[in-house]
Amino acid sequence: MVDKTLRRIFIIAGIVLILWVLYLLKPVVLPFIVAFLVAYLFSPLVNKLHGIGLPRWLSISIVFVGIGLVLTWAMWYLVPLVWQQLMYAKTSIPAGIHWVNYTFLPWLSHTFNLMPMEIDTEQMSKAIMDYIQTNYSADSIQAVLLKVAQSGLNFIQIGGTVVLIPIIAFYFLLDWERMLESFRRLIPRPYEKSTLKIVSECHSVLGAFVKGQFLVMFLLGVVYAVGLQIIGIEVGLIIGMIAGLASIIPYLGFAVGIIAAVIATLFQFGLDWMQLFLVLVVFMIGQAVEGYILQPFLLGDKIGLSPVAVVFAVLAGAQLAGFLGMLIALPVAAIIVVLLRHVREYYERSQLYGSDAVVAHAGNAGSISIETEQANVDIEFKETAAKTLQDPEKSSKIDASENKDL
Repeated sequence: MVDKTLRRIFIIAGIVLILWVLYLLKPVVLPFIVAFLVAYLFSPLVNKLHGIGLPRWLSISIVFVGIGLVLTWAMWYLVPLVWQQLMYAKTSIPAGIHWVNYTFLPWLSHTFNLMPMEIDTEQMSKAIMDYIQTNYSADSIQAVLLKVAQSGLNFIQIGGTVVLIPIIAFYFLLDWERMLESFRRLIPRPYEKSTLKIVSECHSVLGAFVKGQFLVMFLLGVVYAVGLQIIGIEVGLIIGMIAGLASIIPYLGFAVGIIAAVIATLFQFGLDWMQLFLVLVVFMIGQAVEGYILQPFLLGDKIGLSPVAVVFAVLAGAQLAGFLGMLIALPVAAIIVVLLRHVREYYERSQLYGSDAVVAHAGNAGSISIETEQANVDIEFKETAAKTLQDPEKSSKIDASENKDL
């Protein structure tokens, strides 16, 4: 008979080895992980189309064509507007520098008694050219060109990966049911029921959160963009879109949006306090819409985390995996909450936790007596039994009245 401790050590060592190999194969495994997530997101829609009688391959093709049409329509409509606003931003740079030199910096120097400052674009350009000529020789230029060529190859590789992801996702969706059945058969039979229950809860929480979060991002971007356009900011559409996309990370969309909107307002209107107040009003309205309408109705309490825990999860994700960690922090936290809830239930049913709850009573002289709920139940049962033995007739009347009430 194999020792259980030794067997567990081998299992843990095997899991660690598999994770280490996956880490080494990260560039190869990453497209498959992204494709699996894409398949996971769109599998309910494919299952609905397949349920009405369409072949599975046709259902997948319809979903992918629909996604392509939506993206094409969005780009066809948004790209000209974004390009127009980028051109406006480009032509506004000289005016912005003029405003900084002759309005903002003099006000800053006068208000805080600082040395007069000014942005000299010609001097900045000359300093940059001198630095390049001093620090970069012909060999350095060749090294830069080599890096540019390598960057081009990396760009081609990224483009190939982007093309490869939908193809892998298509085959994942085609074999989705069989793949899930293969995973289910790997679960040990004694733990199958509890494992499938936990997986089902994680699936429902994660699916509802992801769908709700995408809707919140889109609607919040619309609110910001429309509000900024109404108050007259020329680049309000770009700022609103960026703020909406950045809201996938809690509080980042608000911070990025309001900073960009304030800078755009200063460049366009100068130091106009009324315009800055209107920008603040737009973002306050956006936060109110998100907090009181979008979050409760589209997300609800899908994660079960307090605001402090949300901030901690985002910062922990940033520390562990950078920007990608910030993106996946909340979905991972949602899964961890489900797992911790089941761990707590298992702990409360264990012998370590015990079955008797301790109850403390304060005495008249300041003393404290400690009893258990089971002891109280035993005492009440003994008192009832003693009264029954002393007066059986009274006990039968009490029982009759209780039955009548029921």
